[in-house]
Amino acid sequence: MKIIKLDAINSTNEFLKEFIQVNSSKNTHLVYTFNQTKGKGQRGKVWVSESGKNLAISTCLFPEKIKIKEQFILNMFFSLFIINTLKSLKIPDLKIKWPNDILSGNKKICGILCEIKIKGEYIENLIVGFGINVNQLNFKNLPNASSLKLIKNISYDLDNLINLFIKNLKNNNYFLNSFKSFSKLDIENLIDNYHKNLYGINQLKSYVDSNGSSFNGMIVSVNKSGIINIEKEDGSINTYNFQEIQTII
Repeated sequence: MKIIKLDAINSTNEFLKEFIQVNSSKNTHLVYTFNQTKGKGQRGKVWVSESGKNLAISTCLFPEKIKIKEQFILNMFFSLFIINTLKSLKIPDLKIKWPNDILSGNKKICGILCEIKIKGEYIENLIVGFGINVNQLNFKNLPNASSLKLIKNISYDLDNLINLFIKNLKNNNYFLNSFKSFSKLDIENLIDNYHKNLYGINQLKSYVDSNGSSFNGMIVSVNKSGIINIEKEDGSINTYNFQEIQTII
C-alpha cells in the first residue's frame, strides 16, 4: 500500500481520482491530510473541517467480481473498520447511522463517502473517503456534530491517529484479501456485524421521507444493495433507497 501525506488539499477523494487516472495505477493507495478545505459528503454536501484539527483519509481499491448492485458491501466493510478502530480508542456508544455516518451517542463524528468507477456490471475501482472530527471544538450550525476531543476531553495526536488507521488496515488480512471476491459466508457475516452496530435497528425512531412526511418506525434490516427496510407502527414494512429517507436524531 502506497501512502501519501498532503499538507493541504481541497478533497482527498478528488486528489486520488486524478492521481489514479494520471498514473494508470492499480495498486492500493492511501492519501491523508490534516487540512481538507472542501471535503465532500453525500448528496453534494460539504464536509466542514478546521485546519489542523481533523483527519481526512481516502483509499483506492480494485475489487474483482463485485457487481455494481453489491457496492454497499464495501460501505459496510469500511463502516465496521472505522467503528472497530474507534472502539480501540474507547470512544463510547459507537453506532453506524445508515447510510454513511458514524455516531457516538447521537452525535456525528465521522462521515463516509464511497465513489465507484464501473466497467460493465462490475466495479472497476472504488475510492472511499472518510473524515473524522478529532480535535475540533466548534461546529457552527451543526448541532448534531461532535469530535473525539469533545467526547473524551482528550487532545489527540493526529500523526498517532493516522498511524493507527494505517496499521489496522495493513494488519487486517480481511482487508488485504476480501476485495478480490466475497464469498456468500463473507457477505452474511458482514451484514450480521453491520446490523449489530446499526443505529436504530429494532428501536422506534423518527424519520422523514423524500415527500417531507414524518413517521415513526424501526429498522428491520439493510441489504447488500444498501436498501433499508423499516417497519412502521401499523406493522407495514417499507423499503427505502438513498436520499428517500432521513433519520431524525
